[in-house]
Amino acid sequence: MINAAARYRREDRQTMRVPVVMPLVEVDVGNDGFLTVTLDREPYSADGSLMRDDLKRVLDDIAGDLGTAVRVEVREEDKSTFTDIVTPERPKLRMIEPEREATTRIGEVAGGGFLPHEEVAVAVVVARQVANIDGTARLRLPPALLEAHPGLVVFMGKRSGTILVSGGAA
Repeated sequence: MINAAARYRREDRQTMRVPVVMPLVEVDVGNDGFLTVTLDREPYSADGSLMRDDLKRVLDDIAGDLGTAVRVEVREEDKSTFTDIVTPERPKLRMIEPEREATTRIGEVAGGGFLPHEEVAVAVVVARQVANIDGTARLRLPPALLEAHPGLVVFMGKRSGTILVSGGAA
């Protein structure tokens, strides 16, 4: 055990899936500071000429685009090498204001503005609903459930990003 006071629990850790064979990014740095970048031995097309100062941004972009960790080998003109693993950034959560307010009747919450046949998430995820052809999602809930849990009901369209919030206090 690493620390006898704290038990090791695998499910407590935030983990990232790393492939068995990671993509390889090779960077050759010239005397003039220009970079030649390849991804899995294929030239990496970047916008314009890359300089030493662009290295971090390019590596972050590659890892982010691939959605996985990448192995990086940097070779300097003097034949020195540096090897590292670059992981993509975790997505940042952001709070957004609802676009519209959903309508509420006894036992029902409804709202429009979704894409036709779009899956709509309902939070706290009690159910999922598919929007009908005119973009309206309708969910029937037992009145006792709504009375027992008054407050906000949130709909979110998975493709459109449409967010609706029912009336009520948070």
